[in-house]
Amino acid sequence: MITHQQLPEYYDWLSRYVQLTNWLAYRDRFASFTMHKRLGIEPAEHAGGHRRTAGVEYVNERVLAVADLPPTPRVLDAGCGFGGTIFHWQPRIGGRYEGITLSRVQLAVAQREARRRGIADVCRFRLQSYDEPLGTGFDAVVAIESLIHSPDLRHTLSNLSGALQPGGVLLLLDDMAACDLNRHRPAEARLLRRHWGCARYWTYDDYRTALGRAGLSLRHEEDLSALMRPRPEEILDRLERVYSLLHRRIPLHPARTVVSAYLGGIALERLHASGDVRYRLLVAARGERS
Repeated sequence: MITHQQLPEYYDWLSRYVQLTNWLAYRDRFASFTMHKRLGIEPAEHAGGHRRTAGVEYVNERVLAVADLPPTPRVLDAGCGFGGTIFHWQPRIGGRYEGITLSRVQLAVAQREARRRGIADVCRFRLQSYDEPLGTGFDAVVAIESLIHSPDLRHTLSNLSGALQPGGVLLLLDDMAACDLNRHRPAEARLLRRHWGCARYWTYDDYRTALGRAGLSLRHEEDLSALMRPRPEEILDRLERVYSLLHRRIPLHPARTVVSAYLGGIALERLHASGDVRYRLLVAARGERS
């Protein structure tokens, strides 16, 4: 089972693998520098319809569209990965950005890209957990597919809220359970614990409750689950058998890490197909913007 302490190394190996798969899919090691989901968006439906990476860029564009940020905002990305959201937003709206990640591989990539673009003075990255002190005065904190690893969602959201200035917004996009997965979907919950390090898979109600306790009011929400493309159950069954065998037999730790990621992904795909997990975007505000 992957523990919380092992997450930095886990994401180091996954980040290396993502660069390889991005090259194979897009002939681009970084493919918009994102590690989040590729949604079912065809290039023709996308503002930049010619781009093959439309499906991976959609998330960053949609979150920005609903953020309602002030001019030249100060933004924190909690779980920034390679810096994809920051590099997508900064040329569009300006501002100053800070990204935090647990992965040294992601950090090195993001810092190198900021220097290459000549924006290292306004886009800074550091190795840090979102449960540690973050500073204050941000107009927005964004967390895309990162809070599933929070060991205590109430503490995490309270910490993120504390980084906002009055009127600032917390932008959350994540897979949120519609029920207690340990009780209603124990097989999938077990896979997510073992292979993704999710001690508890947080529900939509958990998020709503924790936002309220953190002094944040929900301003906007969307369910993007319709853009997910789960594969048929028989394909997932076959893949789980293959990956489970590989996980038992492969001696190399880096390869086992990648296989673990796939096994957790299969569990999540099943949960999306059944509707027991939804891909939700929440925008919550701290007080009123003056």
